[in-house]
Amino acid sequence: MSKNKIKLNICGISCALVSEDSEEYMLSVGREVEDAVEAITRQNERASLTLAALIAALNFCDSSHKALASADNLRSQIKDYLEDSSRSRLEADEARREIEKMKKEIQTLRARLAEKDKPEKDTSSDGDPASSAPVQRSASQTVQKGSFSNPLKPTVTPEQEGFMSFFEKTGQED
Repeated sequence: MSKNKIKLNICGISCALVSEDSEEYMLSVGREVEDAVEAITRQNERASLTLAALIAALNFCDSSHKALASADNLRSQIKDYLEDSSRSRLEADEARREIEKMKKEIQTLRARLAEKDKPEKDTSSDGDPASSAPVQRSASQTVQKGSFSNPLKPTVTPEQEGFMSFFEKTGQED
């Protein structure tokens, strides 16, 4: 960056500065220093220009130290947050891997269960698996689902009792 030569007049004292910052920025900093010195001299009329300049410099230095401490604190907090985020990301990745592992295990177990539940081939008659009869359940093995089943009463299907008599009985029970 190029160096800029700037002339400042602060509280009647002229000074020439060379800076890489823009002229507008340096003029605004000069105005800020002048305002600070004038504020101190207004508060205490016996304060000399030198004393006011020293107090202003101390105030600016104090503000700078506090700002640096605050910035360091923020950096530390950000570092902690990034570490927490990284740790959480690793835990989430681990959980995703565990979920995938469990999904595969569930698929394997379902496949095994499906293999186990398949009816065994009947090769005793003529070796033809199609000749084996399907398994039929009796009416007493029928399982009813829902809130209408009552395990204390014998289950009667509509086929056993007739369509209308089934509804007539349920209507009378209410």
